[in-house]
Amino acid sequence: MVMKPFLVLILFCLIRLGFSQDFSREGIKPQFQKLNDREKVKFINQNFYKLYSADFEHAAELAKWASTTAHEQHWPEEEANGNLSWGVIIFLSGKYDEVLPKYFRARTLFDSIGDKRGLARLNNEMAVFYHKQKDLENALKCLDVAEGLARELNEPEILGTALGHRGSFLSIQGKHKEAKKYYDEVYQIRVQTKDSIGLGYVLADLAEIVLNEGNLDQAMRYLDESTIIRQKIGDVQGVAVNSVNKGESYFNAGKFQQATIWFEKGLSQSLKIGFDDLSRHTYDHLGKTYEALGNYKKAYQLQEQAEIFKDSLYNAQRLKIIHEMQTKYETEKKEQQISLLNRENELKTATIERNYFLIGGLMVTLLLIVLGFYAWRYRDKQKQMAISQEQKVRLREAQVNAMIDSQEKERKRFASDLHDGMGQLISALQLNINSIRQSQEAGKRDSLFENSENILNDIHTEIRNIAFNLMPPVLIKEGLLAGITELIRRINKSDALKVKLSHHDIPVRFSELGEISLYRVIQELLSNIVKHSSAKEVTIAFTGFEDEVVLTIEDDGMGYNLTQFQNSEGNGWRNINSRLNLIRATIEFDVVEGRKNNTIIITVPKASIELTIQSNRSTNLA
Repeated sequence: MVMKPFLVLILFCLIRLGFSQDFSREGIKPQFQKLNDREKVKFINQNFYKLYSADFEHAAELAKWASTTAHEQHWPEEEANGNLSWGVIIFLSGKYDEVLPKYFRARTLFDSIGDKRGLARLNNEMAVFYHKQKDLENALKCLDVAEGLARELNEPEILGTALGHRGSFLSIQGKHKEAKKYYDEVYQIRVQTKDSIGLGYVLADLAEIVLNEGNLDQAMRYLDESTIIRQKIGDVQGVAVNSVNKGESYFNAGKFQQATIWFEKGLSQSLKIGFDDLSRHTYDHLGKTYEALGNYKKAYQLQEQAEIFKDSLYNAQRLKIIHEMQTKYETEKKEQQISLLNRENELKTATIERNYFLIGGLMVTLLLIVLGFYAWRYRDKQKQMAISQEQKVRLREAQVNAMIDSQEKERKRFASDLHDGMGQLISALQLNINSIRQSQEAGKRDSLFENSENILNDIHTEIRNIAFNLMPPVLIKEGLLAGITELIRRINKSDALKVKLSHHDIPVRFSELGEISLYRVIQELLSNIVKHSSAKEVTIAFTGFEDEVVLTIEDDGMGYNLTQFQNSEGNGWRNINSRLNLIRATIEFDVVEGRKNNTIIITVPKASIELTIQSNRSTNLA
């Protein structure tokens, strides 16, 4: 990827002028030790964005210390900036219900000392917070304040931030052409002010715009240019965000393998620096990417991780707290204005407001308790649903595996029948044909012809047997009863077991799924009886009722170990269970090892096998 020469020159100039100092924990240590507390607080506030770009966790510690120290020492300007910095860190950590108290405290202090620049910076950050909460009205109000103050004070850096936020909000709404106008203006501001951090962000924003125009290559170039800047100035957060942006770009272009690489890279970077909001976002998108690639197991695991990081953005309790804090701030501001006009009225008003506040507090407390109870009930219900869904997924996987294993065994048996039976017969026929060609004696040729006809008849019989084992033609053409009748006829020919069939008030035909499922279940159960129970006679009975069909299988054998059968490594029980689940049927065993005469009962809902109106009345078939 090649960047334009003039842009490369600008980038390296800005990088050189951006961070001339290492702002990591170890990088600032020598200078920090030489400062007193107030100088340390000012250093933290003045260089906060550079600090958190270099070392997020260390910046969080410093912001908290600076705000607390300034409050204890009664330094209002330093405390205001410290609360602003601390609020930004809390927001980036995803603890949204703790953000507004810091911002409101900062706004009160900035108001009290008349710091318009501080108010402009604060309103830019509050706009981002309100937009995150889906409160576009308050977000735009904050941007209006920030932009107005920035233009009044001729602060291009703050103005660029406000315009960049406007572009971002428009882009999220899908208004990319309008957003690009703001981004272009921001780009010029960042270049003019040599703002490396800001340029890194606006390049990422421009990448999104051209991506929506269908220019993936240009989007990648913008992101690479942004990453170069952010790497040079130590903006580890920005680098992580760019990695995730590249992943989203490839995902939207349908290039899921490339998207996976960049999402995983961005996830590793965000987890390392503790950027929880970005980690949650990346887990979610990485899960969707694996889902698109067909790796549903991996996708499910990643979605679980996304839920762990999921913020409480729409949690009713926290939104209530946010609105309370907003009201509290507005009330506090009005009280300050009233106090300037009339002290006596303030005292009276304060008394009345305290009474209302107590009543409101009691009502809010009650409401929070109720909301907390319903939130607990909801989480518990969701947890149970998740457990149930997981069990269904596991059962479905087991059923699929059983079907696959069964199919593989059937293929092996089919191959064996073809090789051992058909293969030998065809070889014998080929030998006869060669002998006929070579023989000159008419009598011997006649004998070979006769033998060849016998072999062809054997081949025909073998083909019919193989076809019946794979799928009995009579089952497909004439239905379940005819298929079971043919199966019984073949079993009874061996004289090892005598099977009888009876049916009463059942349809002539079931649905294809119902017929095949019940046929294979009966076939599997008969096979199990032959192998394990030493039975001599078996009776199969179908009985129709209003809403269901009941199948009973009784034998005079000595039973078998039911637990061992259901937990065996073979596929017999899994095949039975899978096929019964397909038609929503249930099975009951009255089978005891060593006890003569045992019974199996299968109940099938009529609705699941789509019975025809015509019925086949009582009939007995041996």
